Amino acid sequence: MGILTGLICLIYKIKPDKRGFILIFVKRLWVTEIFLKRQTYGLVLGNIIILSQYADQKTLIHEIRHHIEQFKKMPLIFPVLYLYENYKSGYVNNKFEIEASK
Repeated sequence: MGILTGLICLIYKIKPDKRGFILIFVKRLWVTEIFLKRQTYGLVLGNIIILSQYADQKTLIHEIRHHIEQFKKMPLIFPVLYLYENYKSGYVNNKFEIEASK
């Protein structure tokens, strides 16, 4: 699922990470921008982290430390819950982002 999303977003680099993740670098995460209604820099699907060309080291650390752990706790359902929470409360009040910011 992560690789498919990456392909749709125009992959320009794939890099295995020594910590067991696969980093996929894309031009833009327009697929998530449609649902979230904002520019998106990173996305986690399992052990795959998809980063847009606008992502920096801070974005990567945020995705690894927080969203990877959230995904591990709720495999498969996490993306659905995240999108629902974002739809219901908005990005700033999304409980998963609030948890990830602590």
